[in-house]
Amino acid sequence: MKKNLFFALMGSLLFLASCSNDFEVAAPWKDIPVVYGLLNIQDPVHYIRLEKAFLDPDASALDIAQIADSLYYQNATVELEKLGTGERFTLERVDGNLIGLPRDSGIFASSPNWLYKIDSSQLKLGRNDEIRLIINRNNGLPEVTATTSIIDTSLLSTPTTLKGIGFNYNLDTDIEWSSPEDARIFDVKLIFHYAEFNTDNPTDIQEKAYEWVWAQGYRVDFPESVYRISKIGKEFYQLLQQNLEVNPKIKRIIQPFEVQIIAGGEELEKYVNVSLANSGSITSSQELPIYTNLSEGRGIFSSINYRINKGIQLRQDSRDSLRMGIYTKDLNFQ
Repeated sequence: MKKNLFFALMGSLLFLASCSNDFEVAAPWKDIPVVYGLLNIQDPVHYIRLEKAFLDPDASALDIAQIADSLYYQNATVELEKLGTGERFTLERVDGNLIGLPRDSGIFASSPNWLYKIDSSQLKLGRNDEIRLIINRNNGLPEVTATTSIIDTSLLSTPTTLKGIGFNYNLDTDIEWSSPEDARIFDVKLIFHYAEFNTDNPTDIQEKAYEWVWAQGYRVDFPESVYRISKIGKEFYQLLQQNLEVNPKIKRIIQPFEVQIIAGGEELEKYVNVSLANSGSITSSQELPIYTNLSEGRGIFSSINYRINKGIQLRQDSRDSLRMGIYTKDLNFQ
């Protein structure tokens, strides 16, 4: 998975998580670590964000937030331990701005953007590994710890590359998958790839995609043998009608679909659930969530995994509906 997926998840609910830059702390004069980490067995590099909350009765919190030294621990160490073997790995502190992971501008200082990283080739995560996070702030305060289990990949059962996918106007289209027992929250997307060109310049062919979110933060209390999400077929054509330009000079070429399923662990499900209950939207929360699986402070340490299935063809009857149907006949699909 691309390394910046972690930060996409932290910034908005894609599958799964958020990392709000806005928070309030009600307890003055207390060191409060703020930690975010999502381990993915498929990532080439793993990142942990460690910051601290603060209050100063003699200064504005907004002013302090612009001082980078107020956000970070200067001498902290961050480790990951494999509980099965007892091996410990120390993460390297790096400036995200220098490795293509800039922090969004906002209330907090954006430079430097300290993160803690470790290469997957060094950590070598295994499926179902129990991993403990250990943070030493080196200021005489207790260690910050949390534990998670590395979840396995989901398996997509419908649609398949063999049977393709179809959208009958008045019938359901299903996405079905199975996931390991420790997966508790999901994001599901169907991505329709197509190419288009203007007849005035037919050699200038542009590759495009329409992203259809089927589920965002889909949560379950207990594992199931099969998960299923359904949509009425005509919704596909209606969404294209609403989102693609009608232009007689633009021709479009149908290309295969892609299904993305991102699964998150139980700790992440609880974190998101509490955050949504507090604010109504994970991205708009103005408070630190009540739920945390850290021994000290606030935040989340959990596991995610993903499944991406490409090359899913649109069935012939649905191709005909896309070309000539009442909703999309003016979109000039070939």
